[in-house]
Amino acid sequence: MKILHISNFVQKQNGRLQWNHCFKINNGFIRNGHNVCSFSDRDMSRMNLINKLNNNKNLNNSLIKTFKNFSPDLVVLGHADKVHNETLEEFRTINKYVKIIEWNVDNYHLDNTKNKFTKRTNLIDAFFITNADESIKSCLNDSNSISFFPNIFDSSIEQLKIFENNSFEYDLFYALSYGVGSGKIRANKSDYDREVYLDFIKNEHPEIKTNFFGYDQIQPVWGTEFEREISKSPISLNLSRKPYLKYYSSDRISQYLGNGSCIFVDKNSQLEDLFTNDEVIFFESDDLANFGKKISYYISNKDETRRIAKNGWERGHRFYNEKIITNYFLEIAFKNKPESDYGWPIHQYFK
Repeated sequence: MKILHISNFVQKQNGRLQWNHCFKINNGFIRNGHNVCSFSDRDMSRMNLINKLNNNKNLNNSLIKTFKNFSPDLVVLGHADKVHNETLEEFRTINKYVKIIEWNVDNYHLDNTKNKFTKRTNLIDAFFITNADESIKSCLNDSNSISFFPNIFDSSIEQLKIFENNSFEYDLFYALSYGVGSGKIRANKSDYDREVYLDFIKNEHPEIKTNFFGYDQIQPVWGTEFEREISKSPISLNLSRKPYLKYYSSDRISQYLGNGSCIFVDKNSQLEDLFTNDEVIFFESDDLANFGKKISYYISNKDETRRIAKNGWERGHRFYNEKIITNYFLEIAFKNKPESDYGWPIHQYFK
């Protein structure tokens, strides 16, 4: 199959966002035997100043030319904000049989995600998002669907096995990543929903050796520097933005767990349906005292921490890898329902 994948391939960032889902999805399609043509809409937009003056008309014209030249069976959109609806309509004019799907890894109720989906609903055959809350179906029309998919693990990207390390410089790792565009902390910006946990550990458990980034004026870490720093601690915090949505997690869950770190996950995520207590450590967000005690316990019980980290790493790479997730995309896109057995509860919603 020929697949045109339109997403933000972050060429501007010079490789520091190498773990983004767009790369994993490309890998999955290719490893499943498909021919993929990548089109980075935001990078193309930046390349020509005229795009800023004419609402990305040049970019969209280039995309239509790419569609004609490549003649895909499937168009995949991922956070492709610069693509006009008229361009998607032109795709269907050129090839009425083409399938068009869209994926997103943001919280449905943040970052204007719901509106982004809704404005395209008459042009998309199937949406995919890393939330399973029933509210996600509000973007649909009478002929398409929206489905949950887990954050993707890719062993060619998440290459570490931190649970095999014999010694650690720190006890606990966390990397806040706001400021993705600049790669630096933005002035006068805070993230209370997640910083409250970091503040608690710092203030109430000074004995815990923390390695936190993007917090308390310590700049974020990216690329290979991220890999070096996460390797220095046996445990990582998987903290996500509110509001809570069923199964929603920041994509750091695959970056942390996929690299073999033992992770703490908020029970409000309901991710106990995807991981057991023997694969990740769940905590209750409204009980900070117990949260701190749990962290201290697992720091002291290294063998148990190592075992849990390995179990979680194995589940992630076995059941939620790039080949399985992209096969799931294709089954829903072309057969309108999943036909294989998958390692997570299927949530596919219709209007």
